[in-house]
Amino acid sequence: MAPMAVPVMGFQLVPVTAVAVAVKVVPNKGADCASETISTRPSSESLDDLSFSRSTSESELSDDGCITGCVWDLSQRTKGCRRVQQALEDPSISDAARSALALELKGKVRQCARSACGNYVLQKFIQVLRPQACQFIIDEIMEEPEEVSNLAKHQYACRILQRLLENCQAQMEGIIRLLLQDALPLVRHNYGTFVMQEVFDFGTESQRGELGETLLQSIGALSSDENGTQVLQKALLHAPQKVTLAQRMVPQFAQIARGRHSHQTVLAALQVLPQKDQDKAVALLSQKSSRAEIMGLAVWSIGGQIYP
Repeated sequence: MAPMAVPVMGFQLVPVTAVAVAVKVVPNKGADCASETISTRPSSESLDDLSFSRSTSESELSDDGCITGCVWDLSQRTKGCRRVQQALEDPSISDAARSALALELKGKVRQCARSACGNYVLQKFIQVLRPQACQFIIDEIMEEPEEVSNLAKHQYACRILQRLLENCQAQMEGIIRLLLQDALPLVRHNYGTFVMQEVFDFGTESQRGELGETLLQSIGALSSDENGTQVLQKALLHAPQKVTLAQRMVPQFAQIARGRHSHQTVLAALQVLPQKDQDKAVALLSQKSSRAEIMGLAVWSIGGQIYP
């Protein structure tokens, strides 16, 4: 039936027809793509997603579920990204076949790293490929050196740098060098902090030492920063100058110990300190803060001793 104009109170209403409204399905931030919400608010990210090809559907895959030629397109969608990850976990697939599938993302690595669904596919490739087969991912990230710090601060892309640090240590010297150039802002950033913790876990002794020196020069600023204290805790495990770091932290112990998680950093530092410094630090803590303020516990122990 054709739309009808209806007169109301002397006004002529404009004929109304059905209008299709396009909405974007956006995975919840920080969650797996299994959870979905509807977002109608336009953003530059959603506009970018509209340019992705939607030509590949589940029905268009071959009968055996082959994803060859479809990896990029599938990686942009919830079900598609799961399909790719499941295919990569198949024990019957060869290393050569996995490498060929990974190369379908060549030229799109940084875009995929920032994708709410695509980052999971890229992480999976890094985990299942031989390190040398991941070289194109590292090379593509390094094409724009100024973007490395931005990727470390991105809520999804930071995971790609973490997986690379875990699985491709020998190939990461260039990226780690760029991260160290922006070390202090990254240490204190909500997402960058996780990348910098991985530098302590998987970096070389020289790289750990350079990051440790940056922390030594900024103990005061980091003592009230929850992200920074988490990196300090890693430094107390791996940095060449861990004892010096612990000694410099002593005047800041009361401040650090009040953090939601950073009291663990104080415990780690106390275990690194020589006994005489440890006793002084405990006495200082007792003067400046109550036991409950520091730990939220009735008692706490260091090195097998109980301090009331």
